[in-house]
Amino acid sequence: MDETTKIFVRRKFAEYYRQAALRLPPELERREWGFVLFDASYPKKTVMRRHRAFATPTALVSYLKKSAPAHVYYSSALYEDPAAEMDEKGWLGADLIFDLDADHIVTEKRSYPEMLNIVKKETLKLLDFLTGDFGFEENVIEVVFSGSRGYHVHVRDESVKRLGSKERREIVDYVTARGMKIEKFLVKAAVAGELGRRQVRREAVILLASEGWGKKLHSGLMSFLEGLAKMDEESALRLLLSIRGIGEKRARELMRVARNGEALKNIRAGNLDQIPRFPKRIWERIIEKERVKYEDRPDEPVTADVKRLIRMPTSLHGKTGFLVKPMTVKELEGFDPLEDAVVFGDEEVRIKITRPANIFLKGATYKVEEGMEKLPVHAAVFLMCAGVAELS
Repeated sequence: MDETTKIFVRRKFAEYYRQAALRLPPELERREWGFVLFDASYPKKTVMRRHRAFATPTALVSYLKKSAPAHVYYSSALYEDPAAEMDEKGWLGADLIFDLDADHIVTEKRSYPEMLNIVKKETLKLLDFLTGDFGFEENVIEVVFSGSRGYHVHVRDESVKRLGSKERREIVDYVTARGMKIEKFLVKAAVAGELGRRQVRREAVILLASEGWGKKLHSGLMSFLEGLAKMDEESALRLLLSIRGIGEKRARELMRVARNGEALKNIRAGNLDQIPRFPKRIWERIIEKERVKYEDRPDEPVTADVKRLIRMPTSLHGKTGFLVKPMTVKELEGFDPLEDAVVFGDEEVRIKITRPANIFLKGATYKVEEGMEKLPVHAAVFLMCAGVAELS
């Protein structure tokens, strides 16, 4: 980003901060703040100016309007003295934070819209865990589009405020099914059955499915079998044979069970005796589908970090120009980041493309090659922030 481009982008950010209705976190005076500015070294070198504190919302908003930062962060933690050095801050507690990013979730090559859609689905799964398995009320959860490649989930509840890193890591282990043993959910119990004309009780394998992971495993099992039943025989056989450890005989047994209404009724009631020796690989497949594909980087354990800096909702992201968009749990389903996080207008600006790019914004596709282009300012700012265009 050359100097002329940087001045232009900073000016657009300043225009936004002067008129935006900013959503500030609760107890902002207890939080540490950090900023990356459009300074002389940016973006080749990003310098985090942290250990800042603001006594009032007015002071913070005034700073944002004056400095128009490329990135704005605040601490998930609350401190006695947030402006002090780390060892002297006086930790009081912290929000529970999840950071779901495409870099951690999407392993194969995908387009930007495809990646965003995958991460959104994982975030919806996480929210189901938080509201269902953990019982958090929706009003203590804030969902935030990060402004780039994922979502942040903030849980502000007194029950999690004082949790340490170990306890927070256990929450991550639960939603990602790390270390899960399917045997914990399978028990032997007596069930009623028929032998000729007589009612008898016999021992069967029962799936504990009343709540939590047991319920998800049961739901996943039913979805798998019902999906199998809807397939034609050739497709169903091909799917089953693709699962390691399943031969043709076993595959045909499973297909018969999936197409047997009475057997499915019993399985729906939790009785797995209809499918003896159910292949472990299928359980693993179900777990993989149901779990949240949320993996902290080894050197950046976001959820377990009780002193983490996280992006401020309603700020702008310096690598995209997008809004760091906050929303409720219910609003996530209908949220489209490539429409709803775009804040700049449609007036055209002339830019120089420095390398080819293909982007989709506000319902339009822009496929640009090296050279001069005239684009809407929202697309131009995105390309400039992404480092593939300069102001002409």
